[in-house]
Amino acid sequence: MRRRLDRGDPSTFPEWFNTRKPRANLIVARWVPLALVGLPVLVLFCIVVYPTVWMFYHALHDTNMMRLFQSNWSFVGLENFQTVLSSERFGDSIVHLGIYLTFGAVLQVLLGAMLALILYELVKNNFLRVVLLIAMVLPMMLPPSIVGVLWKFLLTPSNGAVNQALLNLGLIDQHIEWFNAGMSLWAIIIADVWNWTALPLLIVYSGRVSLPPAVYEAARVDGAGAWTTLRRITLPMLKEVIAIAFIVRFMDAFKFVDLVFIMTSGGPAQSSELPAYIAFQRGIREFAIGEAAAYAIVIFIASAVLITLFLKYLKKVLKAQGFA
Repeated sequence: MRRRLDRGDPSTFPEWFNTRKPRANLIVARWVPLALVGLPVLVLFCIVVYPTVWMFYHALHDTNMMRLFQSNWSFVGLENFQTVLSSERFGDSIVHLGIYLTFGAVLQVLLGAMLALILYELVKNNFLRVVLLIAMVLPMMLPPSIVGVLWKFLLTPSNGAVNQALLNLGLIDQHIEWFNAGMSLWAIIIADVWNWTALPLLIVYSGRVSLPPAVYEAARVDGAGAWTTLRRITLPMLKEVIAIAFIVRFMDAFKFVDLVFIMTSGGPAQSSELPAYIAFQRGIREFAIGEAAAYAIVIFIASAVLITLFLKYLKKVLKAQGFA
């Protein structure tokens, strides 16, 4: 026989509970949980699911801006993808992306991790540490448009502040042409490193703060020095945190458009174009919606595959070292 639940003495319940409708099973109205769940799902569908399905649909059609508004397009299958993958322009942009990832994203993570550890380990005054942390984070708070204009001005070949500083220090004999075909991509990388090094710095600094002090107490008791502690304790325990910082910057690299557009517009002679910028050019400025959608899908698939492989490799390394 099913036991009845002991509901307690009704006199101990709040007044609003005793005066509620006897047939109501919920304390709140039935529409409240539906609204709390339904509204986020609706917003997610509108800004994620529908645009993704729309993009995949038009990647298989010869859609351009005029046909888009007239609903007049034809099915072309994988023709847009064939155009993207056989494009020499796209191949050059992949090379540029590899350079950016190697000397931009990787440098940001390494520099951010180094600054975070220096800030935590060497700066003992808490007020000074907070002030320095805020100062290092400030570049990240600036809009990319402002950063692009600022560094375009600083890197001006004739009278830019960077060239003047290098000349005064005796590091160069003549002005560097930062925006010619050989240097334009490096100018973008310099601006991006200045702008976004603060993000891995914050991630690694937060990870270092969360490490248990007892581990370091035990290391000091065992006579471990600063270098040994850093190499044997801090860095192994921060591997996952540093990997997360790299993945965040890695994903941002695949949608890197703003600084390229403001500083060089992909030139000169397409020498600083990245894949996402070509998709932007083809879709927004040249009105080839179908081809731009194909570019976006190829970029998405490539980034997803690379990140998955990196995570599997990281898990394998951590498991081999006893961290996972």
